[in-house]
Amino acid sequence: MPPDEAFFSLVDAFTVDAAVRSELGKDQQQGLVHAVALAFETTVHEALTECREPLHLVATCTPLHLRLSLFERGLPVDDALARRDAKWRKLIDAVDEAHWHLHGTAGSELRLVVTRSDGIAAADGAPSPSEESVSLAPPQEYTVRRFQPGDAAGVARAFYLTYGYEYDLPAVYVPSRLIELNESGRYISIVAIDAAGDVAGHYALSREGAQPVADACGAIVLPAHRGRDLLNKLRNRAEEEAIAVGLAGYYSEPVTDHPRTQHASESFGAKACGVTLGEAPRSFIARHMALSTTSQRQSCMLYVKALQKRGVRVIYPPPHHRAMVAAIYDQLQLPVTISLRRDSATERGVFHTAITRADGIATIEITSVGRESAELIRQTVDDLRATNRLGAIYISLSLEDPGTPGLCEALEPLGFFFSGVGPWMLDGSDSLRLQMPLTPIDLSELVVIGEFGRQLLSYIAAERERCAGRRATMAT
Repeated sequence: MPPDEAFFSLVDAFTVDAAVRSELGKDQQQGLVHAVALAFETTVHEALTECREPLHLVATCTPLHLRLSLFERGLPVDDALARRDAKWRKLIDAVDEAHWHLHGTAGSELRLVVTRSDGIAAADGAPSPSEESVSLAPPQEYTVRRFQPGDAAGVARAFYLTYGYEYDLPAVYVPSRLIELNESGRYISIVAIDAAGDVAGHYALSREGAQPVADACGAIVLPAHRGRDLLNKLRNRAEEEAIAVGLAGYYSEPVTDHPRTQHASESFGAKACGVTLGEAPRSFIARHMALSTTSQRQSCMLYVKALQKRGVRVIYPPPHHRAMVAAIYDQLQLPVTISLRRDSATERGVFHTAITRADGIATIEITSVGRESAELIRQTVDDLRATNRLGAIYISLSLEDPGTPGLCEALEPLGFFFSGVGPWMLDGSDSLRLQMPLTPIDLSELVVIGEFGRQLLSYIAAERERCAGRRATMAT
């Protein structure tokens, strides 16, 4: 909304609606409405005196809290400054929590938090508001098989009932497009069909061209059919298809907002090899699931399962990542030889850049490192950071290129830090994955079930801090 008092009634109506939908008590509703009114008024008159860009008000309801965030690009305000100001103190007293978060050139966020009156019950095991009551279908036999053209409309309905229209592959909502993808072999869909002949679940392998590895994705089971081991049956059938078409392996990226899909990956023998922060929008949330948080961009684990034995590969990890990279390969049981060589044979190198608008992410895939790669990628990153509504930038470097160690060290001062290792995931070669989330990610809110996954997360946390410190030192 524009920074104009004429829009106060809209702010007020939005806040009241969010408070009512979150079932806040009357006193809580009044306190929140008062706090948001103060926030809007004070921001317009004091923080936006030199800037007239629109404000954004975002409401997020979790089992425990209602959070209202006011985003603006005016004068930066932080907690310390606000608590010395009488106007801001009135606002702080009206809610359970109030925090200011500075997002650099993206501006500032004032986050107001109210504990829901039924939140304590949810925390103690009562049904969570995020797990809507759904009547289970009668016990029955299911048929798990390859997708057929007549299933396309049912798959579209199943995705809508699970994700609304937020799933990141729009083709699943277009029957003709889903049929084309399956006929081309780029998408191998597996479906679970209930006794009435309707689609109750879906699982897929997504593959680009003749790549030796596929992305296990599109895993959904309708709420009425959950608890019947359908996800495992779908994945088992998909794995059979992967072996049949000669794939070397497949990977999956379960979200860190709930443990269910991570447990599924580990039960099939997949191994964690990375954690990708901020990979999907907050709206990418499956319905009827208990989630740890919905207040930040979704982060994902990276799991890989090898389906074939492979020969020893020579890799060139950066010196400071060698121990962690070696540990990842050990638990993946993929043999490698770690070389200490480092150079860049070509002049410019080869890399490709892509932006996925629906997810708000950009990827840079570096298939060949050259002597000019660092400067060219630095320019590309500057351009990407200027892109509106971009939540993260990810880089993949070939671990089989001796120029990777030097380029990795050149990219870290830009804000990139370790994400993991992706076997076969860069045109068939193994990749070193780096990441740069552009929005705050609170690692304490991530749910990671596996012991090695937690080790990876701890390592990534330390690397994020180290690289941030290095960047700050170079800036001064």
